[in-house]
Amino acid sequence: MKFIHAADLHLDSPFLGLTTLPSALLATVRQSTFSAATRIFDRALAEHVDFVVLAGDLFDRSEQSVAAQAFLFQQFQRLADAQIPVFISFGNHDYAADQHQTVAYPANVTTFGPEVGTETITLTSGETVAVSGFSYPERWVTADPVSDFPDHAQTDWHIGLLHGAVATGSADHYAPFTIAELLAKRYDYWALGHIHHRQLLNEQPPILYAGNPQGRSINETGTKGAYLVTSQQGKLVPEFFETGVVDWETPIVQLTATTLSELGDQVTAWLVEHPATKPTLTGMTVELAATMAESVSSDWLSLFQKTHQRQMKASQQFITRLNVTTPAATLTAPQLDQRYWEQGATTVFTAANEEQLFGKLAQNPALADWFAQPTTRTQLRELAEQDLRQAMGEAGHDVS
Repeated sequence: MKFIHAADLHLDSPFLGLTTLPSALLATVRQSTFSAATRIFDRALAEHVDFVVLAGDLFDRSEQSVAAQAFLFQQFQRLADAQIPVFISFGNHDYAADQHQTVAYPANVTTFGPEVGTETITLTSGETVAVSGFSYPERWVTADPVSDFPDHAQTDWHIGLLHGAVATGSADHYAPFTIAELLAKRYDYWALGHIHHRQLLNEQPPILYAGNPQGRSINETGTKGAYLVTSQQGKLVPEFFETGVVDWETPIVQLTATTLSELGDQVTAWLVEHPATKPTLTGMTVELAATMAESVSSDWLSLFQKTHQRQMKASQQFITRLNVTTPAATLTAPQLDQRYWEQGATTVFTAANEEQLFGKLAQNPALADWFAQPTTRTQLRELAEQDLRQAMGEAGHDVS
């Protein structure tokens, strides 16, 4: 048995703020979500998979463009011609209540509704597979949906399709779940969507975020793709394959430039020394002496982009953002007064402040488990006090 698990195609992503890119590259970037998705369907055909599962957010927005709808119809028809079924659950970006689909998908496509449903198919090998899932009826799904999923069916394999996030205990808007709940269903594989960085939450059975096939902003760095899943000795084993057309990077570079001319030369040297294997949109942070940092205006990057297009094209590193920082200064201050620290800590280390600070990071399974531990707030407070003491130049831990 063999299938592909992909999620978060985000067709029609606008890719705003990139107008300084060369026109040919800008066209590539704007088409990249479609190109990455095409690579998924090409792989499905090349591998002769038994089916494809898509775990939500096929579109970037609820009102899909004609181009996006036509693209998916054509890709699904390619799979239909090869007799490859497709199972879809819509997520928080393309939720069911605001669907404007004007063309019916080919008959090989199953779209799950707002209630958890299960479809069963028999493969050419004779194996039977159940696939369970649902689509978001609204932008937010605050209730834990896992209880509505059936236990493992009387089939050879059972796949769960879920677009959601690990429960944090507060502000859970995206079908919150726990790993223990998923394991209790005894499924052979959970195909997850919503988190844009691939993550393996459990090895066997695999509980897996595929991530998105194409990074869409400087916040979505790393290799992007999908998973080819095969049955091996009674288990389902996922194998990642790359689909991204354009990469994003955020390097931090320490430079010694004392003039703007030297800054240009040193950034150019970095480009030569760090060529990319594919077009890469680079948000660079450069650390400069304070006097030099003050002289770098917002126009400097615009001028560099216009005058160094050849060098950026040769390295395939296109600098889209430049952040300038200075080395951290060593502060000289009196020792921390414990009384004032205690007063301040009472108002700073609160659940509301922590939730605001960590935001979506708290949806990471490992971090979610850590946040839930009763000792976490104490650890945060101790670490903050330690960092504050170091910043203030205190060598010891005694408080006078």
